[in-house]
Amino acid sequence: MKKNRIAQIIPALRLKRDLHFFDYEIPPELQEQTQVGQLVEIPFRNQMIKGVILNLAEESQAKFALKPINKIIDPLPFLAKWQLDLIKDLSEYYFVSMGVLLKMIIPDIPKRAKSSEEKFINDIKFLSAPESAIVSDFYQAKPVLLQYYKFEDKIKIYLGLIKKVIEQNKQVAIICPQLININKIYQYLKDYKDDISIFLNDLPKGRYWQEYQKIKSGQAKIIIGTRSAIFAPFNNLDLIIIDEEDNDNHKQEEPNPRYNAKTVALKIKNLIDCKIIFTSITPSLSSLYKVENKEWEYFEVNKITTLPQILIIDKKEEFKKGNYQIFSEELLKSIENNLQDSKKTFLFLNRKGLATLSTCQDCGYITSCPACKLPLTYFANKKMVCNNCGHEDELLLFCPECKSPNIKLSGTGTEKVEIEVIKLFPKAKVLKIDQQTPQLEKDLAEFDIIIGTQFAFDYIDWEQINLIGVINADTSFYIPDYKSLERTFCLLAKLAIFLGADTKKLIIQTFAPQNYIFNDLKNFDFKSFFAHEVKDRQELNYPPIIRLIKLIYQSYEFNAGEKEVEEVFKVIKSKIKGDKIIIHAPNLIYAQQVRGKFRWQIIIKVLDNKINLDFLQNLPDDVMIDVEAESLL
Repeated sequence: MKKNRIAQIIPALRLKRDLHFFDYEIPPELQEQTQVGQLVEIPFRNQMIKGVILNLAEESQAKFALKPINKIIDPLPFLAKWQLDLIKDLSEYYFVSMGVLLKMIIPDIPKRAKSSEEKFINDIKFLSAPESAIVSDFYQAKPVLLQYYKFEDKIKIYLGLIKKVIEQNKQVAIICPQLININKIYQYLKDYKDDISIFLNDLPKGRYWQEYQKIKSGQAKIIIGTRSAIFAPFNNLDLIIIDEEDNDNHKQEEPNPRYNAKTVALKIKNLIDCKIIFTSITPSLSSLYKVENKEWEYFEVNKITTLPQILIIDKKEEFKKGNYQIFSEELLKSIENNLQDSKKTFLFLNRKGLATLSTCQDCGYITSCPACKLPLTYFANKKMVCNNCGHEDELLLFCPECKSPNIKLSGTGTEKVEIEVIKLFPKAKVLKIDQQTPQLEKDLAEFDIIIGTQFAFDYIDWEQINLIGVINADTSFYIPDYKSLERTFCLLAKLAIFLGADTKKLIIQTFAPQNYIFNDLKNFDFKSFFAHEVKDRQELNYPPIIRLIKLIYQSYEFNAGEKEVEEVFKVIKSKIKGDKIIIHAPNLIYAQQVRGKFRWQIIIKVLDNKINLDFLQNLPDDVMIDVEAESLL
C-alpha cells in the first residue's frame, strides 16, 4: 500500500481569492503522524508560517520540486472535518481564498498561556434568574424565528434552552450583536458560570487561547460572543441562538471576508445538524420572508396586548401655525405634563451634534470630510466632526470656495435638542446619551428628560419612561437605501414596545405622515408592513426577493479610478448572459472616500440563486466583493 507523500495545505495568509492551498512534501519521518486537519509549520515565500492540512495525496500535479513540511505543531487535528468543510463552503460563497478564512479562524498560540479575567466580566453583578424558564415547541429541526416583546421573556427562553442543552451534555452558542447584549445575558447565568466561555476576538492572546481550548475540549457548554464567535471550535454543538437577529452588527463590512454571522450559522447547521433559533423584538424582513416561504418556523412569545397612545404629528401643519421650533405644540405640552407629574421623558433623535450641515449661503458649498466626502456635523465644542471616520475640523468662518462669511449651520442633532430642552425647561434634570457622550456610570433614575440616539436604547430602564418624543422620524427616510423604511419602522416599533402600557404616550414628528409605515405602526401591523415592503422590493428587485452583490473599487486618483472601474464593469457585463442577472453601471458610494481613497460600487442583482457566478472569481483582487450587501450606501 502506497503512503501519502503529499499534503495539500491551506496557508494562514490573506492571499488572492484564487489561491486556496499548496502541495507540500511530507518528510519520511512525519508520514506516519500526518493527518487531515493538523496545524503545521511550512516554508512560504522565504518565511515560516502556519497552515492546516486540507487533504493528503500520493502524488502531486505540480511540475516543480515541492518544499517539505517543516514540522507538525500539534499531533492532534487542529480543525475538525466540519470546520474544513465550512472553510471550503464559505470560500466559494464569499469569493475569498481559504487562507483568509483560516487566518481569521485559528488563534495565535502563546508561548505561555497566562490566566486572566476580563474587566467587563468582573464588573458584571449576577442577578436572580426569572422564576420560570420557558421551553416550548420551538426547539425544532427547521430554523426558527422567535419574536418576543419583553426582555424578561427572552431571558426565560434562553435559560430554558440552555438547561435543555446542558442536560444532554452538549453545547449552545449565543451570538450577540454587541458587548452590552453579552453583559445583559451573562448576568443571569450564575448557575452556569463555570460552563461559560465569553469568546471575543479582541481578548488578550493568552485569554483567547484559554477560551479556544475550553470550547474545543467541550469543557465550555455555553459559548457567548459577538459575530466572530460563530467560528469557535465547537466540540458538540446542539444549538445556535442568534440574538437580536435584525441588528446590522451581525454583518462584517470590513475587512474580508464580508460574512454575515446568520449565514455562517445556517451553513454550520447543515454541516453538523444542530438547531438554530433567531430571536428579535422586531424581526428583519429577510427573516420574515423565510417564514412566509415555509423555510423557517415562526413563534411569537406572549403576544403583546397593550401599546402606548401613538400620535403622529405633521410638522408641515406646525409650520402653518407659525411654530418653527424643534418641538410640536403637542410634544411640548406632553413634556410639561410629564414634569408636573414627576414622570420621565425620552427624546429620540438618531443624529448627534449641534447642527448636521454647514453651508455657504452664497455659493452652496457644504463643509465635508476630506476623506469620506460626507457633511461634517457641528458639535458644541466648536468642532466639525465626520460621523463616519472621526475626522475633525474647526468651524469655518469664511467659505473656502467664494470667501463669503455667510456660513449657515442647519439641521438638528442631539446637542441642539439638549440646548433647547434646557432653555425651555430650566428646572428639569437633563441627560444626553449618544456614542459621543456615553454616560454609562450615571444613575438614569435621577434625570427627568433623557435625550439620545439609538445608542441609548440599551442603557434605559423603559419601565421608568412615561413619554417618548421622536423629534424627526424622517432622518432615515430619505437615505438612498432599499432598507431605509424597514429600519425606520423597526426603530419606531421598538419604541412602542418599550413603552408598552396604554397609559403612556409615543409622539412621532414627521413631514410625511401619509407614509404607510405610520398607519401600520399605529395598528401595530407587522403583516401589513411586510406586505407593503415585499411588494415594493419585488417591483424594484431588492432583497430578500433577489440576491444583491456589491462590487467595491477604490483608487487614490479619481480620473484613473473612474476609468478602471468602467473597464471592470464592461468585462463583467460581457460575461453576463440571459435576464436572470441585472448589473448597474458604477457609481460613487455614499461615503465617497474612505482613508483617502475614492470608492465606486457596481450593483449586481441575481434573480435566480441557481445561476453560476464563477465569473466573479476572475475579478482583479483589488475589486472587493460583498455578496450579501445590507445597504447601497
